[in-house]
Amino acid sequence: MNTRTRLAVLTPLLVSSLGLGAVGLAVSSAHAAVPDASCLVKTQHNGAKVTVNGSGFKPKTKVLVEGSTGKTFTANVTGSGSFGVANLPAGSYTATQSGTGEVSCGSAKESGQKDAQGQFRKGFKDGFADLRQDCKQKANPGLTAVDPNYEKGYTAGAAQAVKQFC
Repeated sequence: MNTRTRLAVLTPLLVSSLGLGAVGLAVSSAHAAVPDASCLVKTQHNGAKVTVNGSGFKPKTKVLVEGSTGKTFTANVTGSGSFGVANLPAGSYTATQSGTGEVSCGSAKESGQKDAQGQFRKGFKDGFADLRQDCKQKANPGLTAVDPNYEKGYTAGAAQAVKQFC
C-alpha cells in the first residue's frame, strides 16, 4: 500500500476516534457528582423512621432521594445548598441532583459511625492542643454533657501530647 492510500484510509478513522473520545468525555463529566455535596441519615422515632439531610448541592434546585426500599422522594434545595427530608422508612439512601451523579448518604448506622469518628477526631485535636501548650489539662466549665467519643479522643490526644512534649 502506498503512502497516499494509507493516509486516505487512516485519516477518517483517526478523526472519528478523536471525535468520539471527546463526546464520551463530555457525557461522563456531565454525570459527575457535585464535589462538595454530602448527605447523612439520622434515626428518629426509635429507629422506625429516618431523616436525610444534605449540604453542598446546587442551590434552589431539586434533589431526588432514593431509598433501599425502592421508594423515591423529591426535596427542594435551599439557597444555601442544603435539603432535608423527614419521616422516611429506615434504610440506606442516595441523593441525586439533575445533571450530576448520585451522592451516597448511607444508613443511620453508617452516619452514626461517621459522627462518632468525627467526635473522636475533634476530641483528639482539642486534647492534644490543650496539653501541648503548657502540659496542664484545661477544665471545661461551660460543658454540661460531653459526647463519649469526644471524651475518648480528648484523652487519647492529651496522652499523645504528654508523651511528646511533657
